[in-house]
Amino acid sequence: MPPPPHATGVVEARFLDETGVEQAVRVSLFHYTDGRSLWGHCTETYRTHGRQTTVHPEYYGWRYVGPTIPTVDPAAIVVWPWWDAPGELRALSDHGGDEDWVALLPNEQVPSWMDSGTPFGCCRVQVEPLGDGRFVAIGAHA
Repeated sequence: MPPPPHATGVVEARFLDETGVEQAVRVSLFHYTDGRSLWGHCTETYRTHGRQTTVHPEYYGWRYVGPTIPTVDPAAIVVWPWWDAPGELRALSDHGGDEDWVALLPNEQVPSWMDSGTPFGCCRVQVEPLGDGRFVAIGAHA
């Protein structure tokens, strides 16, 4: 099954290239003017002379990039720089590319050092439920 649309950029998919060799690439959801939305990735080849081309092969085997969500002490707060965070947590962001930090919280209480206007989220902090009683805080600079 393809991932949910909000997971764009934090999912890796497998496909067979034109020679039949399995490849794994980070994919994004591309939206077209005719209303279609297709999972794809950009590629650059000798034939395209340095220009990127978007391709939409038949993908199979999807996974979130990065580490898995850790199982830790229920009172612990875990913080990652944006690019090191589990892809499954990064997929919850609605900031659109201005993220800096991700934190896994034991409950919905956000510590004051994570408030909007702090280095954690100098412009905005988004808090989302994880579904198991824990919450995710995503700090962004815009």
